[in-house]
Amino acid sequence: MDPFQTGGTSPPEPARDIVRQATPIRRRGKSMSRRVGQNGNVYVKPNCKLGRCEHKKSLCPKYGRYWQDVSGKHERRRVVIPFGEVTQSVAERKLREHIEQNGVNSERSFTEITSPSTTFKTQAMWWLGEIRSGRIVSRKRARIKQATIAGYESAVNWLNPIIGHRPLSEIKNEAAKHLVAKMRTALSDKTTVNYFQVVRAVIASAVSEEGEPIHPRSWNFQFIGLPVVDERAQKKPTLTTHQVEQIVSGSKGRYRVLFALLAGSGMRIGEALGLRVEHFADDFSTIKVIQSAWRGRAQSPKTVNAVREIDLHSSLAALLKAFVNERTDGYLFPSSSGRPLTARNVIRDGFDKFRIQLQLTQPGLGFHAFRRFRTSHLRKSRAPWDLEKFWLGHANKSVTDKYSGQLKEDVEWRKAEVERIGLGFSLTAKPSVGLLGLPEAKKYQTRKAA
Repeated sequence: MDPFQTGGTSPPEPARDIVRQATPIRRRGKSMSRRVGQNGNVYVKPNCKLGRCEHKKSLCPKYGRYWQDVSGKHERRRVVIPFGEVTQSVAERKLREHIEQNGVNSERSFTEITSPSTTFKTQAMWWLGEIRSGRIVSRKRARIKQATIAGYESAVNWLNPIIGHRPLSEIKNEAAKHLVAKMRTALSDKTTVNYFQVVRAVIASAVSEEGEPIHPRSWNFQFIGLPVVDERAQKKPTLTTHQVEQIVSGSKGRYRVLFALLAGSGMRIGEALGLRVEHFADDFSTIKVIQSAWRGRAQSPKTVNAVREIDLHSSLAALLKAFVNERTDGYLFPSSSGRPLTARNVIRDGFDKFRIQLQLTQPGLGFHAFRRFRTSHLRKSRAPWDLEKFWLGHANKSVTDKYSGQLKEDVEWRKAEVERIGLGFSLTAKPSVGLLGLPEAKKYQTRKAA
C-alpha cells in the first residue's frame, strides 16, 4: 500500500459479552489522567467473572482495553489486547508496559495527535512567511538571505505535489523513506539532501505555545535511505589560463572588466555586482567588500568573513580606473535603472555566448569557475595561507590563524605579494573567437562596369 494514500481500516470492536465494569490499572508515578479510559483496564468475560468457567482459579483469560486518540479526529477508538491465562497482576503489568511502550498516554503523543490537523503545505507556507518577515532566523540569529529563501521556495514547490496534502503527524520515517525514493529518481544526491532538510525544518517549525515541538522526530537516515553526498562526485568546473584570456579579450565594455575582475580577484559574482565606486581606494588597488547583490538588490555578504579587503594587481587596477573614468559614485556595473546588474542578465548577454563559442561543455560551468581559477593560481604561486583566506573571504581554520590576524593589516606587504603573484592571465592577449557585440561584417558585391 502506498503510504502517501490516506485511508485504512479501524481495529475490530471488542465482543459484546464483555463486562463493562473492570478493575482499573493503578499507574506508578505521575499520570496524564486527562481522559477517562486513557489509562486502560483489565477485564475477563462474563462467564469467568460469575464463576461459570472451567479455568483454573485466578487464571481466567485476561484482556486489556484502553481508548486511543486518532489523528485528525475527535472520536477515539477502543483497543483490546488479549493476554491469555495469566493472573490479574501480570495482566495489569503487561497492559501498563504496552501503553508506555507505544506512548498511548504520553504528553508527546497527546500533543501531536490531538493538535489541529495541519498539512505539510499549510505549515510550509506559514514557515516561508515567517522567514521572509525575519521572525525565523538562522542558527547564528542572522536574517536568512533572499537567495536562500528562493532555494527554500523551490524545494517547497517541488515537495507540495507529493506530500503537501499529508498531515504533519503522518510524515515519519516510513513516509520519508518513500519520499526519498521518489526524490532520488528525479534529483541529484545533493539536492535530495537539501530538500529533505526543508522537510525536517517545516515539521520542526510546528511548536506549542511554550515553544515545544508538536511533532518531534527521531529520523533514521539509514532506514530512510538518505544519500551521502560524495564531494568528489560533485561538479566543480574551472577554467584554464587560455580560456580566461579568450573570455576577457573577446568581450567588450563592462563585460570585459567584469570577467577580468572575477578572474583576478576571486570575488563571488554577487560581491562583484554589488560593488560601488566608493568601495575602491583612490588608485583602485584595493576593494572593500561590504555588500553583495542578488536579483538587482543590495544585501549583506554571504558570511561574516566575506566582509574584507581585496588587493588587486596594478594592471587590473588600471583597467578598473579607466573603466570608471570620472564617476565618483554609483554601482560599478549599473543597469539602465541605476540598480546593479543581475547575474542572469550577465549569463544571457555575455558568458553564455563564450560557452558556445569556446565549446565549454563542462556541466555546471558558471561564474564560480573564475573563483576556482583564482584559487588555483594563488596556490601555484605559493601565496601565503593567511592572505589566500583573507582575499577569498574564508574563515580561519585554527587558533594560529587568529594569532596571525595582524598580517592582514600590513597593507604594504599585501600589495607586494599581489604584485609578485600576478593575475595568472594576460589582459592584452589577442582574442581568437571574435569580439563580442560587434556587428557582423557586411558582404559587398562588386558591380560590373557599365
